[in-house]
Parts: sequence; C-alpha cells; structure tokens
Amino acid sequence: MTGETAPATSGLVVELDGGSVLLEGHLDVMTVPGGVRPVRLPLDAWKFFPPAGELLGATVSSASGVRILFDTEAQQIQLRVRCTRLQYDELPGPLNTFVAEVSGIDREPVEAPVDAVRRITMLGDKATDLPRGESSLVVFDGLGAGSKSVTVWFPQGLIVDLLDITATAPVRASAPSTAARWIHHGSSISHCVETPHPTGTWPVIAARRAGLHLVNLGFGGQCMLDPFVADAIAAQPADIISLKVGINIVGARSMDQRTFAPALHGFLDRVRRGHPDTPIVLASSIFWPGSEDTPGPPGLEFEGENVRCFADGDPADVAKGALTLAQSRLQIEHVVRIRQNVGENIHYLDGLELYGPGDTERFTLPDGLHPDAVLYAEMGKRWAERVFGPRGLVPMTAT
Repeated sequence: MTGETAPATSGLVVELDGGSVLLEGHLDVMTVPGGVRPVRLPLDAWKFFPPAGELLGATVSSASGVRILFDTEAQQIQLRVRCTRLQYDELPGPLNTFVAEVSGIDREPVEAPVDAVRRITMLGDKATDLPRGESSLVVFDGLGAGSKSVTVWFPQGLIVDLLDITATAPVRASAPSTAARWIHHGSSISHCVETPHPTGTWPVIAARRAGLHLVNLGFGGQCMLDPFVADAIAAQPADIISLKVGINIVGARSMDQRTFAPALHGFLDRVRRGHPDTPIVLASSIFWPGSEDTPGPPGLEFEGENVRCFADGDPADVAKGALTLAQSRLQIEHVVRIRQNVGENIHYLDGLELYGPGDTERFTLPDGLHPDAVLYAEMGKRWAERVFGPRGLVPMTAT
C-alpha cells in the first residue's frame, strides 16, 4: 500500500492491494501497521498540543467528514479496516456507521466494528489502547450493476485505519472534486457524534445541499481558538471558511470576558495570513437551555445510561469577569462588526437561528446540550439556507 499526494484540492490517492481510492476530508495521514489513518490536523501541528493532549489527539483522529471515493462496476465492496472506539474514563464513546453513497444516493448504513478501544482520562493526560482484534471487514452489498461512482463515509466518532479494499470488479480512485471547498471549524455540535450516521451530521447535510466539498474540523470539546488550528486552515485551499465558536470556551472556562474577543481576533488574523480575501462566516453557539447565563466549568449528571450536561459555575462570578454563552454571542458579533468596518469579507450568523428558544418545543437536546439526529438535520437545512442560499450570507452555487 502506498499513498500518493495529489494537489491539495484533490486529497490523497491511496494505492491499496485491491485498488486505489481517493481520500478526502482529512488534513494528514498517519502511517499505521498495514495501512493509513486519516487525521484532521497536520501531524506537524501535534507538537503544539498541550502536555495533557490525549483528548485532543483522539478527537482530531476521529473521522468526521472523512470519506473515500472510487469508480467501479462492482456490486459488492469489502473494506478492510481497523476501527478504534473512544472511551472517556468509564464513559463509552459513540458508535457510528459507515455509509456508501452510490452515484449520489445513500445506501443502507453498515455498522462499524470495534477492533480496539482507546481509554482516555477526562483530563487527557493518559491514554490506554485496548485491542480486541487485528482488523475487520466492512461489506457493502447490492450496489447495483454498471459503472458507478462510490463515496464511503467513515463513522464520525471512531478512529478508522484504512487497510485494504476488495471488490467483484476493479476499483479506481475517482477524479478530484471541482466543487467549491468549504472548511468548517467548531465544537462537538459540529463534530456531531450523536447522530448515528456520518451523512447525518449538519455540516455534511449543508455541504450536500449547496454542492460543496467539505472539510469538517468539528472537534468535540476542543474548539479553543488554538493557533495551530488557525495555521492549518490558513495553509489549506478554501473558497469559504466558517467558524462556530464559544461553547467549549465558556463550558471549560478557558477564557473570560477580557480574553475571548482578543483571542478570536488573533485566530482570525492567523487564518487571514493564508486567506486574505476568502469569505469567513463566524457563527455563535446554539441555545443551551438553563445554562445561557451561567459560566463554566461543565457539570455532568448521570441517571442510569442518561447524561445531562450543564454549566456548573457560580453566576456571581460573571460580575468578576467570567464569560457566559449569552455574552459570547455579543462578543462574537462585536468582533465581526469591527472587522467589517475595515472592509473584511466576514459575516456573522447568530447560532440561535440554528436552534433557539423558540425551537425547544419542536426539537430536543437529549443530554441538555447536544442535538439529536432530527435537530442536526434541521440545523444543516437552516445553515444551507441562511449561509449558502440565494439570499444567504455567502451564496454558493453547486458546480
């Protein structure tokens, strides 16, 4: 197996024993026994991770938005993979599916195997790999006769090692996409591990509706305005960039009223080094019932298999400078307004337009913070209309 780097806009052609595939949605690949592991930050950036960086490393290694593309006449495809499930202390991480998209139509999802478990402490200072098996076959059957283009979307909450492909007919890497390229960075609400299928994440839904080529840098719990993330975005080609920020910083209490807006300016300045004129959409957080005006740190309550997430700080600390989610929206809008005033191509989307107080009777947040599959689908539809639609912030036309 070899990997041949194509131009940055066309991903990576991976030559497997059974054929070639085009790998998309990643920013780098890690060589692993027998294959490659797509990761969503360049490996050169990992040296800048915090000392207790195991959570961040696992999160950027999970495969949200990652997919392979190939052309074939085969009616059955078998992928040899090694899937690693994440576990946070005693709390198991999500299990998502693989989905094959055949000539633009999704086929029945296929359950992802668990070949290993990576157990990570909540502080992120230790990680232990617990292997269960060497690898597994993921089988996509009934793909139809004749020549076809196939996209296989990887499970967004798992680490996936691509080892091989076998089929009933030759498999050849698809030609690179010519669609406009959208890079999105956000939190767990952009990572979307709560929806069972990788095609059910709101960024994928929005990208498909607008006909865009997506790179999803949704990092659960890790959207902290890290400089190395800004540098990674700056180094990538992009026709549109979006940032959905606030919830992780407020929840972790990693910044306050004094530091948040300057840090956001600094992040944007680094992105602008590579994209001086590219349109940027800066979005604030969706509604967090009961925690809008309470600072972090986060609180968790367990009731059987159910978890409730909430802001667990002292409201009295707001008068001392602690940042709340409601305040973060005002600061984000302020940052956009300041930069628009000097002519920057930047736009603000209020996260309450994606899910706000008026939506609570129609849609639910099962753990008090994260949407379910139905709400993620609605968010993808609303983003596509409000951002990419004909009357949107940055109208985009499918090509």
